[in-house]
Amino acid sequence: MDFIIIHGSPGNGKTTVAMEIHKRLEGPWFEFGWIPEFTKKNPYTNISQKEEEQMSFENLILVCKNYYKHGFENVLLTDLDDVRMLDIPEVFKDYDYVIVTLYSEEDAVIKERILTRDNGNEFRNWEQSVNTNRLIRNRRTLPNEYRIRSDNHTPEQIVDMITEILKNHIKTESFRLEKYDRSEYFTYIEGYSYENL
Repeated sequence: MDFIIIHGSPGNGKTTVAMEIHKRLEGPWFEFGWIPEFTKKNPYTNISQKEEEQMSFENLILVCKNYYKHGFENVLLTDLDDVRMLDIPEVFKDYDYVIVTLYSEEDAVIKERILTRDNGNEFRNWEQSVNTNRLIRNRRTLPNEYRIRSDNHTPEQIVDMITEILKNHIKTESFRLEKYDRSEYFTYIEGYSYENL
């Protein structure tokens, strides 16, 4: 596989699952949050959150494609803003990729995971995560997207399922953005408009 995108709302185990996939497949692994925050590094440059996120997203995609160009497989990408899932079929249309979306059926599991995690992530808004999880769970799937329930499986079991997906995956070629309702995708970006990106 060229690219593996692990998606889901906070509290669904993306980082834990990504670490297990990284260990098993030994492909490069990138989290969106690892991109340096431009505004903190350049406090006197006037840039909006929307502009910063757009450039960070583009930079990350370029980095991932560059690793692929240099012969790496199973390039792993996690922690993108939910609405960016609408961009994935376009930016990776010429590659083999899968989106693995983790979701929960039990809101209490998400709440507990967010409030008790100790992986350095300071996000604690479990209500927002529960609402985003509901959006993700109930909307139509994207091309090459697979959904795995994470609140009743161990990370190892999830990685086993992902390994099977990778073995049996047949690429979906077509993607028509107009078939997808942007209101079903959460974003933290102030002033976001898909038409302007």
